[in-house]
Amino acid sequence: MKLTRRTALAGLGLGMGFAGAATRARAGGTIKATWNGWPDSQVKPLFDAFNKAHPETAASYELIPFSDLFQTLEVRLGARTAEPDVYSCDSPLSASYGVRKQAMLLNDVLDRGQFSKSCVDAASFRGNMYSAPFSTSSQLLFYNRALFKQAGIEPPETDIARRWTWEQVAEAGRKITDPARNRWGLVIEQAERPYQLLPLGQSLGGTALSDDGLKATGYIDGPAFVEGFTFMQRLYTDWKIAQPGVFDPNVTPDVFGSGRAGMFLGGTFNLGLFRDKYKDLDWGVAPHPYFAKGKPVTPTGSWHIGVNPRTNDKAGVAAFIRFMTSTEPQLEWFKLRPYVPVRLDVWDKLPEVFDTPIWRIIRNEVQTTAVARPSTPGWREYEDLLRQCLRDMQSGGDVKSMLTDTAGKIDRQLLKYRNV
Repeated sequence: MKLTRRTALAGLGLGMGFAGAATRARAGGTIKATWNGWPDSQVKPLFDAFNKAHPETAASYELIPFSDLFQTLEVRLGARTAEPDVYSCDSPLSASYGVRKQAMLLNDVLDRGQFSKSCVDAASFRGNMYSAPFSTSSQLLFYNRALFKQAGIEPPETDIARRWTWEQVAEAGRKITDPARNRWGLVIEQAERPYQLLPLGQSLGGTALSDDGLKATGYIDGPAFVEGFTFMQRLYTDWKIAQPGVFDPNVTPDVFGSGRAGMFLGGTFNLGLFRDKYKDLDWGVAPHPYFAKGKPVTPTGSWHIGVNPRTNDKAGVAAFIRFMTSTEPQLEWFKLRPYVPVRLDVWDKLPEVFDTPIWRIIRNEVQTTAVARPSTPGWREYEDLLRQCLRDMQSGGDVKSMLTDTAGKIDRQLLKYRNV
């Protein structure tokens, strides 16, 4: 069975990721965190720094593997106890945790003006902030210089004012693609996920969900998304630019990294991967594409911090949230694990890193073109249903009919949130 957030939550079993999870505790600790399973070497320095700065409020953490984190949180927060005090929150789930009374309001805890607007949007629902921005992401168009040269194509530029259109991507992709040699014009990293693909319709002016987060019909099946996703479908069917049937984001980077694709649309987290793992690959990056008649829109979002409203130490968790999202810890977090910064002031603190062509692109995207995923208490249902639709349409079929059918299914799932 394919593992999604929804099936993970439904398939509750014994253990639930506790086996092998690293734990760091401190005697007398008052804040307990259920944390995403990053390497301990990237987590411990931040908790140690907090404990040093706040000796009156010790914090401990348990690292839960990503594959088990969602169901673990569902059980622990669903128990309606005081633990965990804080937890790693996937940003599009902020509204879900909020309306189910599993996330404390942070309106009076954080200054929204410290963060990129898209990060605040991801944390908020109906004007209320339910999570603290901790990490975010952006997308780049990676390209293989050797394959571009072989095809006689000038690669895209880093200048955001000269970003390629999707039409240019398709034209270049057709010249590079050779399925008989297992060579592809374009690989999309998360080829079935709304995070990656919603900008196709948004670039054409589409809105992915109603403002209240409760209606998909007339939005995700509107003209902009029909046109955008029809273009995506043609990448696989008519033009055969993109390799079909490759959906695992742990696999798609290898298609590009091994030299079998001319372009790769993927997250900034691949910068280190391509640099360190594929040392013989001659690659460059350019801004995310857009449609010629539309506007640039880019994906964004990542991990936030949620607060259990039943915590017994509200003052302590407020101090923890403020500390973890403050400038110096955020700088340290970037050095430990280079997620895109969420704080506006961090960008000016490391000019040797951020004042470079690649990071100038990323900064522009996060601050001007990034659009957070729709804010809805039913994100799990929305994502799972749309994800299956996006997977199916890459094999063919009428895009409008598929989207309308999926929108209806989403609407029925969202009915249960109308009175929350």
